[in-house]
Amino acid sequence: MLFSYHTHCDFCDGKASAPVMAQAAFDKGYSFLGFSSHAPLPFPAKGALPWASMAAYASAIRSLQAAWAPRGMTILLGLEIDSLGDSAPSGSTVTWPGYPGYSSIEPDFRIGSVHYVQFDGSERFTVDQPATAFAQNVRRCAHGDADLVWKAYFRNLCSMIVHGGFDIIGHFDLVRKNNDGERWFDENSAAYRSAAFQAAELAAEKDLVVEINAGGLLRGKTEAIYPSLTLLKQMHEKKIRITFGDDAHAPQHLGPGQRLAADMAKAAGYKSVWFLDGNLQWQELGIEGAGVAGVAPCPLKIKLD
Repeated sequence: MLFSYHTHCDFCDGKASAPVMAQAAFDKGYSFLGFSSHAPLPFPAKGALPWASMAAYASAIRSLQAAWAPRGMTILLGLEIDSLGDSAPSGSTVTWPGYPGYSSIEPDFRIGSVHYVQFDGSERFTVDQPATAFAQNVRRCAHGDADLVWKAYFRNLCSMIVHGGFDIIGHFDLVRKNNDGERWFDENSAAYRSAAFQAAELAAEKDLVVEINAGGLLRGKTEAIYPSLTLLKQMHEKKIRITFGDDAHAPQHLGPGQRLAADMAKAAGYKSVWFLDGNLQWQELGIEGAGVAGVAPCPLKIKLD
């Protein structure tokens, strides 16, 4: 079965319209497709959904939901909401995905994500920005100490998990995006692992669902798949549930990441994954049925050959 709850369209920074993305998913055999435009932020942010477009976005996805249901594909309305943690603007209440303003469109699900970091009043920047800009910000904002970046990232991630208000944790260790070949920091250091594992421990305590996300890899931006295999093995030990998030920004990003995600899950020891059904209930699916077109959305508890 093919399913993803991380899909962008031209309401935010996606490259295609929602109808085009839905058609592409259907053509490739998806059973469930969740749209998750980047939610509005309390400061100008390129690629984020404007507050003024929230109602139009919800209406467009709900229309697709009604149109595709008779054809066997479930469309869900979601948001990818940034947690700003301790980098939130002074006086802002938009610091975690539970911010009530996003409930105005009654989304089916929320992805909680961290993109931004900030140090001691310096300029805020995203950890997944282009490599040149990232290098400039490490030098200018972190004074060349890239360890400050992952420390701030996981601190914000832990804050997001503690506050809650979301259904899926997006690209758990996105801070690795610009770290191919460990250019900036050592992902195997005791300190880095401790920070990442602490976030995983909190996710386990909250019984949260984590996506496997190969979006950056498929867009040619990084060699990383999130979470790393080391971290995913730790999540398996902690019995953290996983799902798939393509992080698709164009039609061609739908499909290829499904098998990659399933292979990563198996390598980490997982025997099953979870999908959010049309009744907004999490269902368990055997790993052999995941990432394969044409497999019916049959929950594990009912039958699995």
